[in-house]
Amino acid sequence: MTAFGENRRRALMKLGSEMNRRMHRTVWALAAALAVVSVAAGCSDTPDGPQREPSQPPAVTSEPASVPESAAKYNALTTELVAALEAKMPDITWTVDDPARLSRAQDGRCILAPRSMKSSADIVKPSKHFEDVFAVADPVLEKHGFPAFDGTDPVPGGWVVTRSTDATGATVTIESKSPAYLRMTVPVQSDTCDSNEIPQGDK
Repeated sequence: MTAFGENRRRALMKLGSEMNRRMHRTVWALAAALAVVSVAAGCSDTPDGPQREPSQPPAVTSEPASVPESAAKYNALTTELVAALEAKMPDITWTVDDPARLSRAQDGRCILAPRSMKSSADIVKPSKHFEDVFAVADPVLEKHGFPAFDGTDPVPGGWVVTRSTDATGATVTIESKSPAYLRMTVPVQSDTCDSNEIPQGDK
């Protein structure tokens, strides 16, 4: 073999060895990256939070009621939910946050937002990450034609949120991040969608 051929053979062997080393490093780097992703995914769940999936809203099968009828009905639900929550967590009180109002949705529906409520403190830890909320609120929801909360929604920003929707499309939401809020949105029958339609006692 000539000197040129020998030098070429040595160069090819060196190149092959270097490629093997690079491939070995790449495989280990990929394995390490996958391990990091797996660990991160495993740590993303809150270990002591509710593990149940949130309830699926039922199909809208009922026509919305008038503004006065809806205001009275859903304010009664608010009152009973607050009473149940205060009985379970007596150190935390609830007061009116925003008055009731009407607004027109993008799809043309008139939406009533009954008066919302605000707690005096965060309820996540006092309620054992909403387990006590489910325990006392679910029977009230059932009484008023709503499915159980039965879980929390994955919401970014540290909020703990649970929702339930009835057959008319009305949704009740409890969300907490120091403090907590109880809110509703209710489709209603109204041609004008003017907040003056809301009876004064239901605002």
